[in-house]
Amino acid sequence: MDTPPAASDMTPAPTAALRLDGLPGDRGLQAMRDYLSGVMRVDIAPLHADRPLHYQATLRTVPGAGWGSARASGVRSTRTAALCKDGQDDLMLVAPAAEMLIEQPGREALRVRPGEAALLSQARPMQIVQQAGAAWMLRVPHRDMARMLPRLGSSPMLVLRQGTPMLQLLVRFGRLLESDPLHGAASQQLAGRQLQDMLAVAVGQSPDFAAWAEQHRLAAVRLAAVRADIAAHLGSGRLSLDWLAQRQGISARHLQRLLAGEGTSFQDLLRTARLQAARAMLQEPRNAQRSISDIAHACGFSEASALSRAFRQHYGMTPGQVRWDLGKN
Repeated sequence: MDTPPAASDMTPAPTAALRLDGLPGDRGLQAMRDYLSGVMRVDIAPLHADRPLHYQATLRTVPGAGWGSARASGVRSTRTAALCKDGQDDLMLVAPAAEMLIEQPGREALRVRPGEAALLSQARPMQIVQQAGAAWMLRVPHRDMARMLPRLGSSPMLVLRQGTPMLQLLVRFGRLLESDPLHGAASQQLAGRQLQDMLAVAVGQSPDFAAWAEQHRLAAVRLAAVRADIAAHLGSGRLSLDWLAQRQGISARHLQRLLAGEGTSFQDLLRTARLQAARAMLQEPRNAQRSISDIAHACGFSEASALSRAFRQHYGMTPGQVRWDLGKN
């Protein structure tokens, strides 16, 4: 007689479900926000304030993948800059049955039509405007996709057009898996790997992927030069967006678009570079006798208090605490 499987091997894949039909408008909207904020890490608002909210969704999760179907009235979903601070960089494939518009700061909006799908990164702020209808979604870790698609980049945003090999098969396979309990770790791991493999094939054969990857490569080279230029001139009073763009041989507007494509701005990039430089100087033993005010000015801060405020906000500690912790070691 065969040995029955262990109880742990019979555990089905976790499923989360939400249905808002019948809830009063305010309660339904708040329930939907709580669900999407916790599961998909986005905030939402009705696309039409004068229409009732309808929303149904099911999400399955296994190691390496989460997927599910949703049907909603028109909604506007926003991955805010504040939500992006959670460190999530998962990739999402969204295949809508109704037209969808995706907007990111500094980028041209993407229009996704039925039969197409969008590949998005949770590392970037974005807004998705979706008409009433259904959609199928797949979420996978970026690191897993990057191993299979080295040219993927850190935060892609592209459309997989209708007819892209494997795309429709991937969606149909994902919908089929929604009805399977996927008992046991082996079944769940296999499902996650299959979804990842099919997604990698679809993205890799997308006509838009090669063009996007080349554009991303050139942008990455340019941004590396921009970061190096900022680091080399932190204490300079000339350091500004216009000055930096001129040194790079591009317009200030083009530099803004490059930075927005990375989910940042000149001021954010400059502030981060100054804080990183200040922390490195504070942790250097040979600077032990150097005043915090002197280090602040060397890194481009107007005064020690400005460094302290930014430092506490960014690192959760004061410059003095970093130096004290170093002294303890």
